[in-house]
Amino acid sequence: MKIFSVSAVALTLVLGTALSAHAVSLTLSGTSASVQMDDAEAVYASDSSGVSQLISAVGMSTPDNAKVTEVGVPSMMPDGRVLFGAEIQPNEPNLVHHWNIYIGNPDAPPARRLIAVIPPKALIGNCTPAFRGDPFPVADADGNVAFISAQPHGHDALFIYSHGKLRCIAKAGDKTNEGHEIAVLGFGSQQMGESGEVVFNAFLNPNKSDPVDANFPAGSHRQSLLIASPTTGVSELAIEGQYGPNHTQYQRPFGLPAALPSERGTIVAFTAKTPQGGALFLYNHGTMTRILPTGTLTQLGPVTYVSPGRPGLMADGTTAVLAGCARTPAIFRLNQQHLDLRISRGELTPIGTELESLGDPVLTASGAMFVGATDSDGHEKLYELDDNDMFFEVGETESLYRIAYTTNHRHSIFTGTLSANQRGDFAYLGSK
Repeated sequence: MKIFSVSAVALTLVLGTALSAHAVSLTLSGTSASVQMDDAEAVYASDSSGVSQLISAVGMSTPDNAKVTEVGVPSMMPDGRVLFGAEIQPNEPNLVHHWNIYIGNPDAPPARRLIAVIPPKALIGNCTPAFRGDPFPVADADGNVAFISAQPHGHDALFIYSHGKLRCIAKAGDKTNEGHEIAVLGFGSQQMGESGEVVFNAFLNPNKSDPVDANFPAGSHRQSLLIASPTTGVSELAIEGQYGPNHTQYQRPFGLPAALPSERGTIVAFTAKTPQGGALFLYNHGTMTRILPTGTLTQLGPVTYVSPGRPGLMADGTTAVLAGCARTPAIFRLNQQHLDLRISRGELTPIGTELESLGDPVLTASGAMFVGATDSDGHEKLYELDDNDMFFEVGETESLYRIAYTTNHRHSIFTGTLSANQRGDFAYLGSK
């Protein structure tokens, strides 16, 4: 059984009160998403048979003759390999610890499982990262790797590494195609779409030509959702204060975007606040649509909340989102304006406990939906709801807790760091 995960920086919530998922917490400050893992020491990923394999861990060696001192949030590549940042201590007395980006192959022998992504010869010229923390790297099917980092003597930048070349495709201080200046890049928000396109959150400096709005003090930054391409520059998808579909005004906070390539270009799903409450938006075929506003009537009553975490997304436009109806958290799936209630708090797990909190959902190409959740015993686990409405704990029945066992011992899983590709390959941070 393949395993999914919630997205790399997923948000676990109990409606009305936040729930810390063991040692993992996500902070959405408007400018970035950050995950703290007090006890996360290792990166795991599924091999071609769906079994969890140790990729790297604190204290292990790297191919560049260094020791790992910290591991970053992983993301699954479309081909089943895992991409992640790690802080390393080189095995030379004159070199200090620093971050680097690695690819792990769970099907390779342990000694050959890890490779560094960016060779030292690529780190020259005006486009050079100066990693000061986890770069949250992501990749597309063409082998392009994107990440956000500071520069040694300049502004923060969105980098893309492709076929041996490192390029900056957006920097703080650059202007969008529509003329706004980028003030702040949203670390950890980036996702990849079609042919090297990167979707990310940012804050923009206002233009003198922007309409006067009493809600925005003069000179204040405006949150935005942008899409950058090595060939076409940076374009605006949504800007705080501007009007989107149904004459809906975007307000902060913008949630983390989900993005995928599709037959007609990059497709994007995200949530944002509006004057009427929160809403889920879908950018598809060049058109933005509001698909789930608060107030929508459901079996549990009207929707009163939508999560700022990443929505689930499929290439055909199907979405899934963590929402709330009064104080009841629930996950809904939307396909061609059809709204389905999939899971809600209080439902029984396969072992008879009740679901207490729900994480943001992940959809795979098969239509299966995965979610991390905490049950009434306080255990954080992974569940799958397949296309036939079968609901079960991932790894249960066929092989007991397969995801959480190595050959020697069971390890903890931090579901807020879980990532999956459309095939159902998965990766996550855990204990050793």
